[in-house]
Amino acid sequence: MTKPDLFICHTQYHVLASLIKVLARPRPADIILSEAIPGREELARRLSASGVFGQVLTYPDEHWPAPPQKGWRALLGHPMQRRALRLAGFSLDPRAYGQICIYNDWTPLGRWLQDWGVHYILGEDTRNHLAHPSNIHIDRQRALPDFERRRQSGRGYLYWGGYRGVDGVEMSDPSQVPYYQEKAIAIDPLQLLESFGPDKRGVIRRVFVSGELPATDRPACLLLPRSFYVDRDLPSQEAQNRLCLDVAAQYAQGYQLFIKTHPRDTTDYKALFPQAVVLDRFMPSELLDYCFEVRFARAVGLCTASVANLKCADEKISLGYDFIEPYR
Repeated sequence: MTKPDLFICHTQYHVLASLIKVLARPRPADIILSEAIPGREELARRLSASGVFGQVLTYPDEHWPAPPQKGWRALLGHPMQRRALRLAGFSLDPRAYGQICIYNDWTPLGRWLQDWGVHYILGEDTRNHLAHPSNIHIDRQRALPDFERRRQSGRGYLYWGGYRGVDGVEMSDPSQVPYYQEKAIAIDPLQLLESFGPDKRGVIRRVFVSGELPATDRPACLLLPRSFYVDRDLPSQEAQNRLCLDVAAQYAQGYQLFIKTHPRDTTDYKALFPQAVVLDRFMPSELLDYCFEVRFARAVGLCTASVANLKCADEKISLGYDFIEPYR
């Protein structure tokens, strides 16, 4: 009997990528939705209704403690993790699965996999997220004095693909990635999505999309903010409100404003911009290119890489953390 695959997701994008991969190559598969996903109960309900996955599993994984990472205390990580999972009543056996794909292996669920000593695939956290000359997390981990011992022995956790049981690392474009070339798996979920017909796109819409976009007779500007206050990048909700008002005043005058924010962002954009079209924050912004008939004259991203990948915008403006510095 063929074992089902398992996908372990910590963001809406992870869920989207997993859904696309199973639709592209149908096979038995279960999916775990981390507690880190905002709105996960409704997302789990829609995923279950889609019938794509055998089981849609949710656990209180964000409450499991993080073990020490340095020195001899790091060796206590495995028993600490096992005890936390036992107390939480978590009894899933990863050996019941064939291929396992996790996108964030630095999480409690990643440590769970390493505790069992199972092999897994490291999925791409966001599209092309490793396509940079360096990655501070990978570089710092490799610089640890006991990195090689951990890698060879499996004692003490390793993340971001460093664990010895990582069989492959998914990349949209391996030619742009300086890491893990020997383990590279070339797969671009959005390219697969582009090849889908109406039926498969319809499945994705029913999982993520709650309505159509209204038509407008004016040029449209899409604003893509982030959860700055929730993530403590800004000191107050008032600071986030001022930032967004200033950006709209500078870049969206004369446009019909559309707003698609990060799923963690709880800003009341409808109160802040009564005339704007506020999109579902739980919907991955990547779907704007493939599941809607929409064209934006301008897209403005605030500290987000998603604006660079948009195909439905004529002009793309990316504002970095230096732009938000005066609001801190």
